[in-house]
Amino acid sequence: MKISSLFVFIVCFSIIAFAQSDNYKTKALSFSFNGLNLSSYYGGVGGRIWVSDNTVLNASIGGYINETDYDKTETLDKGIQKNKSLTIGIGLENHLQDFSDFSPYFSTRISYSHTDQYYRSSSRYFLQDNKTNSINLDFGFGIEYWIDKRISLSGQHLFYLGYNKGEQSTGYPNDENQNTKGFQLGFGTTSIILSIYF
Repeated sequence: MKISSLFVFIVCFSIIAFAQSDNYKTKALSFSFNGLNLSSYYGGVGGRIWVSDNTVLNASIGGYINETDYDKTETLDKGIQKNKSLTIGIGLENHLQDFSDFSPYFSTRISYSHTDQYYRSSSRYFLQDNKTNSINLDFGFGIEYWIDKRISLSGQHLFYLGYNKGEQSTGYPNDENQNTKGFQLGFGTTSIILSIYF
């Protein structure tokens, strides 16, 4: 409740005190905004750039690598677990008529992800290796509001379509390979995005 009240106060105060007509439509570093916490932008780091008065390109890159080794003991063999992921995305925002500090827009975005999960057990000589490639298409709408000339908040909702294809290897020492594929369709997520222009 306190966080909601603070957010409403900031927005109302900025409407009265900081209304600007010459907002910076340049490059911005962007973050997802959750209460008083900043988080990753589309699962990574990224930003937005205005390429015209009505068009914004956004891009992001994210990923992780983690690895755990299991040492050999008297009863267990050496084991290992490795996980890798890379996600790259690019989007286009088409902004409608500019209402001073408010700018409604339609958004489309495409992203590619690659994940690799490898696990070799310390017992029973079990091995599993999964590789997946995914393509996702997001589309929706939002409104960008400038708190100040160089700072804006965007509220948006994106629907999504997704397709993934990969392969899975299971067993040891004679692996069995399986091809995998999947499809996703969802009503998406609503998010608030903080952009800092420079």
